[in-house]
Amino acid sequence: MIVPMKKFYLIVLDKDRTTVPERLRSLGIAHVEELQGSGETYQTLERQKAEVETALYLLSNYRNKKSKSVIPNIKEKQPRSNEEGQRIIKEILSLKNELDSMKDRLTFLSREIDRAASWGEISASLLLNVCEKIGYSIYFFETTPKEGAEILQNQEYIKLKSPKGKLRIALLVKEGEKLPELPPFFQQFIPPEMPVSAMRQEVASILQRRVDMESKLRAYASYLPTLQSFLNELEANLTMERLRSGMPNQAQFAYLQGYVPAREVNALAKMAAHFSWAVAFDDPSGEDKPPTLVENPPAIRIIKPVLDFLGTLPNYYEYEISFWFLIFFLIFSAMIFGDGGYGMVIMLASLASILKAKRKGGQANDAQKLFTVLGIVTLLWGAATGSWFGIAFDHLPSVLQHISIPWINGQSPDSESNIKAICFLIGLIQLSIAHIKNVKRDFPNLKFLSQIGSLLLLAGMFNVALNLVVDAKRFPIASWAIVSIGIGFVLVFVFSNWTGALGSSLIESLKGIISIFLGTVSVFADIVSYIRLWAVGLAGLAISQTVNGMAASILGGGFAGFVVGFIIKALLAVVLLIASHSLNFVMTILSILVHGIRLNMLEFSGHLGMEWSGYKYNPLKEKEVPSVSMQ
Repeated sequence: MIVPMKKFYLIVLDKDRTTVPERLRSLGIAHVEELQGSGETYQTLERQKAEVETALYLLSNYRNKKSKSVIPNIKEKQPRSNEEGQRIIKEILSLKNELDSMKDRLTFLSREIDRAASWGEISASLLLNVCEKIGYSIYFFETTPKEGAEILQNQEYIKLKSPKGKLRIALLVKEGEKLPELPPFFQQFIPPEMPVSAMRQEVASILQRRVDMESKLRAYASYLPTLQSFLNELEANLTMERLRSGMPNQAQFAYLQGYVPAREVNALAKMAAHFSWAVAFDDPSGEDKPPTLVENPPAIRIIKPVLDFLGTLPNYYEYEISFWFLIFFLIFSAMIFGDGGYGMVIMLASLASILKAKRKGGQANDAQKLFTVLGIVTLLWGAATGSWFGIAFDHLPSVLQHISIPWINGQSPDSESNIKAICFLIGLIQLSIAHIKNVKRDFPNLKFLSQIGSLLLLAGMFNVALNLVVDAKRFPIASWAIVSIGIGFVLVFVFSNWTGALGSSLIESLKGIISIFLGTVSVFADIVSYIRLWAVGLAGLAISQTVNGMAASILGGGFAGFVVGFIIKALLAVVLLIASHSLNFVMTILSILVHGIRLNMLEFSGHLGMEWSGYKYNPLKEKEVPSVSMQ
């Protein structure tokens, strides 16, 4: 559920602004609205934070757990003071700046070497010395022999060694005279700063220097934990300084506002009374955007890792659907995996990880519990459909055949149609739950009749989907379905924009008649979209069966032929089975992320009207600060 919040307003004496943030942090319940920090202290902390983040990012690229420090006694030189810590960061950033400069220099030298290598050992300094001695300016050009011969008849030049099909010359111009205008096909060559050999020597020197610097950075990677702790401390201090310097003030008073869980109001009021602060509480209004704090029982909380992975959070005024998300996520995942063997692997692997954690004194986390339940549900669905590692139903042990459900296992000719119908039924149930929740939300406002209309549309479109997609003979379009769709459309049209008066409501609906019509059509599309559960599961089954067939063809005639040959074939078959089933397993997980989550996040959430625009409740609270401080 979403924990109810109270908005608080806190007024203190201006002289207390420096102590209020720490005291609120010690309480650990106040989510303070974001303020803009200012001042020299705040800017210093921002700069330090940026420097530490840069150093962390750089060192993370050079971390190598297997390598040992190449700087003697570096582990004994962990920073023990602010000065030493700042010195370490400056050294790391200095290495970074030098590496960046070297990268630019290497790029320039590489480009210059490529450009000048074929011209020989010539440089601008050497050319300047020659020109001073002979009293001529020398310019280098490249063109084609045919075009160059006609233009150069009246020019003084020296023909240089040239590549095939090219003419290279050194054009001599007396001091004080201008360079004659040459056609565009004469391409001038500007000599580099230094000879090619010198540039290659500098490149070698830079590369060696870079190796040494990268070795130092790999050694400095031992500071990563300390720097991360320092960054955490800086972020906490920045939050405090942002409140101190950004807290609005008037006359001799300063004030701030934020949110606390309704159950914690007394704790904040008690602290305010103790320190003589003025505090007031109010319920959030529709214009406010309180943070969202979600709390659920352990059985429902296991879905939290999925929601955290998606980075989604309902806003304070939206539904908290963790329970329904969990239920349908398990169903969707089981049907997409569609294989009891895969479910058994997931279950056993999850149980093994839980036992391993408990042997080390830990507890099973939510992700381990979720995968255990997911494995069990997948195993049950696979057992019901008679799907085990893609093995043909006729080849399964009799016990696995007998525990399957006849009308959806591989033996039944109607199993495919029946599973499609199940997919649509699941869609009908899930989307109906969304509109039932909306009915409760809107009642007694007559707008709830629009949700009743959507329920009628769902029922009618469910019948249409069965007829058009599954089997027209088994599922003919019933008269009740047509009536349901008609009444549903009317209710949606009349009451979706209900304003309290019939005339104005109809006018608003007429303005959006196109969107209402498209919304009616989308109800059919949303139900049909649940067929992806069958389609993706079928694709995984097809891959498994193909792999099994390939492995069987490798084994061929069994023990016929040489024993060694059979063993080699058996090994190849085993490798193929493991590799291919593993790949199929991974692809199925990706399919769950794409399709299974989509049905919850788009279809279901769309019918609920959810935007997932919430932000996390993040109160000021004490954080563990490392004993080695660099502040």
